[in-house]
Amino acid sequence: MVEPKTKAPHLRTPTAETVLPLSRVRTIMKSSMDTGLITNEVLFLMTKCSELFVQHLAREAYAASCSKETSDTLKYEHLSQLVNKSSNLEFLLQIVPEKIRVHTFQEMLRLNRSGTTSDDDDDDDSESESESESDE
Repeated sequence: MVEPKTKAPHLRTPTAETVLPLSRVRTIMKSSMDTGLITNEVLFLMTKCSELFVQHLAREAYAASCSKETSDTLKYEHLSQLVNKSSNLEFLLQIVPEKIRVHTFQEMLRLNRSGTTSDDDDDDDSESESESESDE
């Protein structure tokens, strides 16, 4: 009997091939203002590093979710929880935020607006009081 030559994706041995398309990674790198000439070596290293980072992120999120749930599915909420809990991933907070419902967001906006307007009104009142005192 012949065994299949392909391994499961998570058990793949490192090779010189990349999973992410090099042209897309180059495009993303060029979108940065500070990027000059991108050599093929740099492009390959950045692509491999990106792949390894995504694998690490997925493994960590999956490991954290397996301890809490019986499902074998990795979900967005698992990634966002990992990003919110890990201080070394805090640079991803704006990219992978925690999901909130629309009405919760609207309530937050309403509270924020009412909080800033009352603060502004207090400042205006104190300024007008100090001006009236100086006029006397």
